Amino acid sequence: MKKSKLLTILTITAIWASGCSKDVGSGPQATGNGSVGFYCTISPAVDIAETSKADTRTLPAEYIPGTENLRLEISSGIGTVASYDVMSDYDQPLLQAGDYQADFSYGNPDTEGENAGCFKGTKQFTVVARKTTTEQVSLSLVNSVYSLSCSEWFRQYYTDYDLTVRTESGFRSGFSGSTAKPLTGTLPVFVKAATKLFLSGSATKTNGVKVEFPETEIGTTAARTWHTILLDAGAVGQASITVSLDDSPIEIKEVDVELNPDA
Repeated sequence: MKKSKLLTILTITAIWASGCSKDVGSGPQATGNGSVGFYCTISPAVDIAETSKADTRTLPAEYIPGTENLRLEISSGIGTVASYDVMSDYDQPLLQAGDYQADFSYGNPDTEGENAGCFKGTKQFTVVARKTTTEQVSLSLVNSVYSLSCSEWFRQYYTDYDLTVRTESGFRSGFSGSTAKPLTGTLPVFVKAATKLFLSGSATKTNGVKVEFPETEIGTTAARTWHTILLDAGAVGQASITVSLDDSPIEIKEVDVELNPDA
């Protein structure tokens, strides 16, 4: 994976324990046992996919879940020892001293949509007898996300347009624009990693001619990556558009729409 630039980012955090270490207490129940608290952060930074540079984009705050909604599973060499559907239910149970792994997650990587971001993070830690320790955990996006934009030339060449992006799973997102309401960019849409994307649509040229863009495969998504779909009109007299998924352009030929096919 490409290295991201070091950014100063705003993260949403929650703390379920304070301090680095404290005594659990004495008595038979505490002997050989300890507990752990977690300080969780969710990064909004996502790698962008342009091949000419390595950089990140930041997801808007409304797409970052609250850490109290994270799912937690704690496991050891013998398997799962504790699980919580939401972190707000985490009660810091006493655990036998030893090595463990905590897996945090939010969302489903196979779900697609505008609010379908899936975030995960893992932390290996050691429980110390009669101590409570605090572990820091960072989560990041694991599925793919895309947004769509139209170039200025595209927006000038077509007076109105309706576009559809489909994934291999059949999920569809529709986008519309016009001279009065130009489509300069869209909100992020989350989709499966390693899924093919297809684009289709229709538009009206400035001369009033209506055309369609047959569904065409435009590329494949990558995990933990923000893709940009850019539409550009062809040169004057060229009956096609150029659709670029990041830095990979695909030409789609226009098909004239017959207004009266039975005439």
